[in-house]
Amino acid sequence: MNAPRGEKTFIYPVFLPMQGCAGKCIYCDQNKISGADADSLEASLAGAEEFLLRHRGLARQVAFYGGTFTALDQEYREALLRRLLAASDSFASFRVSTHPAYIDSQILTWCKQWRISTIELGVQDFSDEVLSASKRGYTGAQALEAANLVRQHGFELGVQLMPGLPGWTEASLDYNQRMLERLRPDLLRLYPLIVIKGTPLAKLWQQGAYQPLTLDQAISQCADYHSLATPLGIRVIKLGLPSNLDPADVLAGPWHAAFGELVKAELLYRDLCARYPEGAAIILPAREFNLLKSHGGRCLKKLEARHNNCMLEKEF
Repeated sequence: MNAPRGEKTFIYPVFLPMQGCAGKCIYCDQNKISGADADSLEASLAGAEEFLLRHRGLARQVAFYGGTFTALDQEYREALLRRLLAASDSFASFRVSTHPAYIDSQILTWCKQWRISTIELGVQDFSDEVLSASKRGYTGAQALEAANLVRQHGFELGVQLMPGLPGWTEASLDYNQRMLERLRPDLLRLYPLIVIKGTPLAKLWQQGAYQPLTLDQAISQCADYHSLATPLGIRVIKLGLPSNLDPADVLAGPWHAAFGELVKAELLYRDLCARYPEGAAIILPAREFNLLKSHGGRCLKKLEARHNNCMLEKEF
């Protein structure tokens, strides 16, 4: 028996940093990004068991993040899932994150047998030149083929994109948007690239061979993706890397602990610009008013600059 369609699904994350990854992308350090390490896996699994038992009868997923799940040894994969199935009921399922090169019909059949219902693909970019520069190990066509296979086998499809990868251009950005419109995944994550200490990308940046996005560029690009995705029924479920990343490990790039709020403020700013003429009085609900004023009031200042003598008031 499945949970009713549209019912909120509770999600419990289990991080498998770098596990199953055939190589290391030039920008990646999942241990630092997730804040997890090998010693914390047992605690995460125990927490997942408790989560499954506590929410019996409700739609819920245990989500495996941070590694290439479908590239893990099959016996190990099954051991992880078997342990959690013992605490599951018919309303529970699994979500996995994986690399497009490790998707085929055989592995997807296996996923169905083990109650995996959502597959997120770390596509990162659909441009061949950008993928090559980041050493991703596949082409844009292969990423698209993997995504279509996931969809054809009946899974909920998630796509992860990474604005600001080495070699990106306005043309590649436009191409990614067209591919997203063509594919129309169910879920979308947007992780603007940041430079993490100790990665090969950090060396490129230190040598002046890589220039990261500014914070404003990253916000603008993610807002563009969000505006494209929403009318297509694509749900944007994450904006920016997890906030548990230690800021001391960030050398450069558009890192902000509340990046998602900055994008939402940008989207609100764009909407207000479209709806109100210059100089008009704008009265907002408290939540939206506070969003514009938060984090230095970046979007409030833009609104005041664009709408000369703009009157912005909070609705009480």
